[in-house]
Amino acid sequence: DLHIWAMSTTETALTAHLIMPAGYPGDAFLMNVNKELHDNFGIEHTTLQIETGDPSYPCPLAQENVI
Repeated sequence: DLHIWAMSTTETALTAHLIMPAGYPGDAFLMNVNKELHDNFGIEHTTLQIETGDPSYPCPLAQENVI
């Protein structure tokens, strides 16, 4: 699940669900992702939700045929 939109004429925002079977990758990983999104795409505001892919707790937005 990925959403990108303009917050203003100078700021872009992004929200995403990341499926990471190994679990939460740690704050350093998230800081690096935020830096890469800012440096490469100019995205100022990010919200990232980590999902493990555990079938006991499925993402409500996941489609049946998507991994």
